[in-house]
Formats: sequence, C-alpha cells, structure tokens
Amino acid sequence: MSFDRSQGRCSFCGRRASEVRRMVAGPGAAYICDECVALCEEILHDNAPFSAQALELASRPPVVIAIPAPADASATAVAHEPRRTITVELEQKQQGMILMLRELQLFTEHFELRYLWIRPPLTSGFAFVPRLIFMVEDDRGKQWMGDRGGILLARPEFANDPQQAVYEGSARFRPAIGNETHTLLVRAADPLGQFEQPPLKPWEFEITLSLL
Repeated sequence: MSFDRSQGRCSFCGRRASEVRRMVAGPGAAYICDECVALCEEILHDNAPFSAQALELASRPPVVIAIPAPADASATAVAHEPRRTITVELEQKQQGMILMLRELQLFTEHFELRYLWIRPPLTSGFAFVPRLIFMVEDDRGKQWMGDRGGILLARPEFANDPQQAVYEGSARFRPAIGNETHTLLVRAADPLGQFEQPPLKPWEFEITLSLL
C-alpha cells in the first residue's frame, strides 16, 4: 500500500507540512511535527503521571484516515501469511459503543488481534492513529502489551447508522503464543474514555484456544 507523502499531516495535531517547521515521517501515513515532538519531550521529563501537557495531548480528537482503495489487488498481497487464523466473533457494548473482536491470527514470531470499534464518529483527519490500548494474558500468567493498539481505519462501508461510525483495527503482540496456551484474557482500554461521564471501563474478553 502506497501513500502520497506530500499530503501528510501530523498524526498528533493534524497540521500540514507547510504549517510547521519540520515534519518527521513514520511508517505508513504516520507523521509527527517538530512542535508535537517538543511537547512529547516535555511530557517525558515531567514526573507527574497525568501532567497538564499529557492530558491535553490525550484529549485531542483522534486523527484517522479512510482506508485507500488498492490500485491492484495483487500489489496488496500479504508477504507473510499467518500460520493459523482463528475466528473469534466476541463483542461487548458500553455507553453506546461496541467493541468486536473478529480474528486472532497466529504467526511464527507474533500474533495479531483484529477488531471493529463501533462508536460515534471521530473527527476525520489524514493519518493512522491507534486509540485502543490492549493487554493480553494467558492462563499461565504470561502477559503481552499490544503495539499501541495497532492501526485504526475508518470503514464507512460497514456503517448502517448515521449516528455511528465503524473503525477497523489491529494490534500486534510479540512473542508468539506458546503451544501450551489454552485461554487468553484480552483487555482493551480507550485512553480518551477517562473523560467520559461516567469514565469508560476496560473491555474484557476471554478467548479459548484449541491448539492441536
């Protein structure tokens, strides 16, 4: 999948390259401008767990992008297919939002969770920004943290309610799941949920595996 980097916007503030002094390009369509880098440095040097700068950054509207249509289906073929895909189809609802776990994909060195997040529309933008944080624990006590929630994509073709938007996401975890694992407890949290009234609780799901 290719992106026109001349159209890039900061994934944290949404400004174009022409509106800032410097823009650093990340993977895919992710960018960060020099001013947001400076803000992140201030947060890292502040010992307070919830400083004013950190809360201001977390309260910004998420910046997302609609998934681009592939020009050629063969060009989007995945180089490394999962060795196994498990259909999960678990969902939970709270405060007008639904989180659906759809698939668990097992690779040689990692595993991925694919999900749908149905909620009131987020402010539209032009870069991928993950907004769900995942933690996974198996029945033997081993824990994994997701890679910042993975990629979040707007999927308007899935929506059938004008008051709701559908976002498709994925989260990657390393290392891979061991053959001795029988169940996974998945917790997912929305960082912006602390500003809801009442605050959103983490979603919890249990996935049973039958690794034969």
